[in-house]
Amino acid sequence: MLKVADLRVIASNKNNVNMKQYLNGLGILTLRDREIQGIKNLVANFTDPTINLRYFYIGYRVPKISREFDLLIFSQQYDVINIELKSNINYAKEKIKKQLINNKYYLSTIARSVKSVTYNSDLNTFYTLTDKNELIKVSITDVNAMLVAFNSVDIGDLDNLFKPE
Repeated sequence: MLKVADLRVIASNKNNVNMKQYLNGLGILTLRDREIQGIKNLVANFTDPTINLRYFYIGYRVPKISREFDLLIFSQQYDVINIELKSNINYAKEKIKKQLINNKYYLSTIARSVKSVTYNSDLNTFYTLTDKNELIKVSITDVNAMLVAFNSVDIGDLDNLFKPE
């Protein structure tokens, strides 16, 4: 079972052995070094200590369909924020849009509302979808505000949410 992770713990950890032990203890077995670096770069943007980064599901894969989400947080009311990590300066915006739309579709089956964000660590840039599924660039301030307003919680085993009825 995948457990929630504290992104600040990951960002502040300098010892690879301790990091792997921390992640393995949470059921996060396949996180690559570039993804860890992406998380560190992402967290560096969140200087406001009121942003709760303690309840992130990292690298969750939906059973049976292998859809993977880089970062997910949930509220008690089953609102969700999905953050996808990219690290290529030339990553195509159309691919970002397509991935966010697909992720929004899957998450909307279990969530009351879905906010989708992509963070490109090479550009230190954030993108999100509008209500009409248009991809727009947003500021770090916008993402900070989104996270400050979001009351994230540990909702337990995500596989239970995605089980077909």
